[in-house]
Amino acid sequence: MDRTESTVRNMLTAIKAPLYDVGVLSDRGMLPGLDGISGDAVIGRLSLLKYRNVRGSHIYIRPSGEHRYSVLDDLSEISLAKLTADGFTSCAVVETSAGNFQAWIKHPSVLPKLLGTIASQTLAARYDADLSAAGWRRFGRLPGFTNCKPKYRRPDGFFPFVRLKSCSGDQYPMADTFMQEITKLHEQQEPQREARRLQASLSPRRVPRLSSLSLERFRTSSKYNDRPAAADIAFCVAAYANGMDEARIERALEDDYLSRDPSTSKRASYIRRTMTKAKDWAAR
Repeated sequence: MDRTESTVRNMLTAIKAPLYDVGVLSDRGMLPGLDGISGDAVIGRLSLLKYRNVRGSHIYIRPSGEHRYSVLDDLSEISLAKLTADGFTSCAVVETSAGNFQAWIKHPSVLPKLLGTIASQTLAARYDADLSAAGWRRFGRLPGFTNCKPKYRRPDGFFPFVRLKSCSGDQYPMADTFMQEITKLHEQQEPQREARRLQASLSPRRVPRLSSLSLERFRTSSKYNDRPAAADIAFCVAAYANGMDEARIERALEDDYLSRDPSTSKRASYIRRTMTKAKDWAAR
């Protein structure tokens, strides 16, 4: 058994689920056919995942369908330590780049979609994780593969590995208390949700809320499987329509730029062209 297989097996044990979705994202979009597969099938696809990863694809994992986990993205070591000190011990911790972590939190039972999102967003806000990436359908990076974002390319031309730092698989100690908290929050928010549903039904133009916008959400949508450029434009259109400032939009495109071409001028040109097109569409 090689190191990648051992790491992936440990990760699957830590986030145990009946089925998984595997995300293989390249500059051509998301590779189809890897949703709703068993843990054994994930292991059986390792050769494919390695092949794609070496050629620049990002490799992700999540439990398929509703599940019992929250994944917090972009945590610092300080936030991770505070999370543990407060009784939210992670069932798995993944270091996606140097000093940057994703923490998987295991709840007592499978959470309905909305409750799962409330749990993720509550924890993300409390521990300074990426709020735009907090939701029940969040992918996490699969450890054992490289993080091939261009900004992480090393001087030798290689990319750093995504590392599995811990994988206890344990439920966090504060589970009962936290579940009571988010259930109460869910009930308190129901009148506001109903008001938003009514407003949306009366509005001729429906767009996502700013807090829920993330580039990855568009990139991993089945609607844009083979059209990453269209996903980028759709994200920018929604961002402009919701009042996101241009610096934040540009930063999102820069941070998640998929092409391995090292040319900074081509990257800047692509981002500028994408934002210009989106701004024109949003203004219509």
